[in-house]
Amino acid sequence: MKANMGKRQIWVITVGCFLSYFLFGLIDNMKGQTLPALMDDVGCGYSIGGTIVFSEYTGFFIAAFIAGILADYFGKKSTLIIAGVCLTTGVAGYAGSTSLIMMSWFIFLIGLGLGMLELGGSNMISGIHDTKKTGYYLNLLNAFYGVGAVLTPVAAGAMLDSGLSWRKVYRISLAVIIPVLLYFILMKCPDEERTGKTAGGVRIGEVIRHISRKEVWMMFVFIFAYVAAEIAVATWFVEFLRTEKGVGGVQSAVCFSGYFVLMMAGRLAGSLFVDRVGHLRSLMIFTVAAIVCLSLGALGKAWMTWMLVFVGFGFSVIFPTATAIVSKIPSESPGTMLGIFFACGGLGGMAGPWLVGIVNEMFGLKSGMMVNVGYCVVMLMILIYLYRENNKKQQ
Repeated sequence: MKANMGKRQIWVITVGCFLSYFLFGLIDNMKGQTLPALMDDVGCGYSIGGTIVFSEYTGFFIAAFIAGILADYFGKKSTLIIAGVCLTTGVAGYAGSTSLIMMSWFIFLIGLGLGMLELGGSNMISGIHDTKKTGYYLNLLNAFYGVGAVLTPVAAGAMLDSGLSWRKVYRISLAVIIPVLLYFILMKCPDEERTGKTAGGVRIGEVIRHISRKEVWMMFVFIFAYVAAEIAVATWFVEFLRTEKGVGGVQSAVCFSGYFVLMMAGRLAGSLFVDRVGHLRSLMIFTVAAIVCLSLGALGKAWMTWMLVFVGFGFSVIFPTATAIVSKIPSESPGTMLGIFFACGGLGGMAGPWLVGIVNEMFGLKSGMMVNVGYCVVMLMILIYLYRENNKKQQ
């Protein structure tokens, strides 16, 4: 695909990918800041709040799976346009819903849009830049997710504190979503991205053969556990600080923003070293950091609560670096393979906050936060195994 494009076109598409992840970070993390206000508004508990988030990641799961197939058949640009339409419809409907059923439906559409943004942006940027720098560009791409995620708690927290409802916060986000959608529509892509043709389409047998390899399905389990932990932390972060640690609304918003600042900083730094240090080694280092920070922040003394902010740094390079590993797996249907990978992440996004919500209600928010440590331990065990197997092959 790269051979058919000039430098200007490459950077126009790159900007589109960066915008997709900026929008992804902006909208994806709005739920964590607005969820306490939503629960107060509709009078629901933690388990219902977790179920609403579960609906979003049901959409994310479906999108991540079908977006890969759509990308292979119709081109990567189509997934970004569909994502923008789903987000516009979902956000407008979610902000105007008065029943939990309608909220669940419209946040499902939001999840559908977010899943397509994630796969479309990463799939496109992997195809137009040097494969030797995959880790660099994917970490840089995810840093733009961090930019959007940093702005959300600051802006949404300020609006909520000023007296605006959570519904108005979502409506205001349309002022960002619609212009980005227009950029996707106007963005020029190579001919093969617009003709609706792919080289041979999706080969199901070939995809199944790759998935059956131990190192591949273990990476799928890894991303399930990671996204479960990341989304659960982001969903319940503010509520944990306010209820369990007694942190005020403004301070909790600042902490949540700091979490994403460190996540963004980690991804910017990671873009410079993950390819040199090694992908698996980088993942192990940052997973251990996440476990330590989560454990100290949840179980430690009051002053250790700040360690939860540093979980963002521990999580920072994990998703883009794991994506770089999977994107280098030889396949004639790379979009579908990456889609299945993201779909496993979507399943984690469904299960993570939902399970933590139930644990929160049954045993308290501290126990719920420790569930995320369990997810990270599973990740570390997988990485240790893969690292050892990789060393055996190199000997």
